[in-house]
Amino acid sequence: MSKQILHDAHKDHPLVLRRVAGAGFRCNGCGCNGTGFRYRCDACDFDLHELCATCPPTTLLPIHGQHPLTFEPAVVSDEGRFCHLCETAIEGMHYRCRATDFDVHPICSQLPAVAVSPLHPEHLVVLTVAHPTKCTRCSDVCLWRYRCNPCGVNLHPRCLLGPDKTPLGIPKDSLLRGFFL
Repeated sequence: MSKQILHDAHKDHPLVLRRVAGAGFRCNGCGCNGTGFRYRCDACDFDLHELCATCPPTTLLPIHGQHPLTFEPAVVSDEGRFCHLCETAIEGMHYRCRATDFDVHPICSQLPAVAVSPLHPEHLVVLTVAHPTKCTRCSDVCLWRYRCNPCGVNLHPRCLLGPDKTPLGIPKDSLLRGFFL
């Protein structure tokens, strides 16, 4: 049974909840890649992450405990905003804290506080922010990173799973293996 919704981001046709195994897509709402469930309009080749289609108006993130984040359905193209977690451009739907200029893609807001990485399976890595340092995988400087304190391993959220995958487009259970804070 298909679940249909009407969404302000695509007023031409209803969007139908679909899961296409193994097929990736680019969300027309936030601009991030995704897999698995999505709301789709086949006629227009329009996709929304399930989360982007159902975002609450505000959210609280443990990693940004100062203020609630407000959902913003679009961004002015010349703002030059970047997601603080994945460090890629904000091109549409996002959460924002105006008080601190903290921006995050809806899908990035779902990143776990604690994870397991195949690049460092010895310990759990914890999402944290600290002084700039090099990512263990890509050697680029990172502020927000998954860190193993005992070993000094630092991984960008985008580098967490290794060179061929991203934590932003995979099901949570593949990333977490049951670990939550």
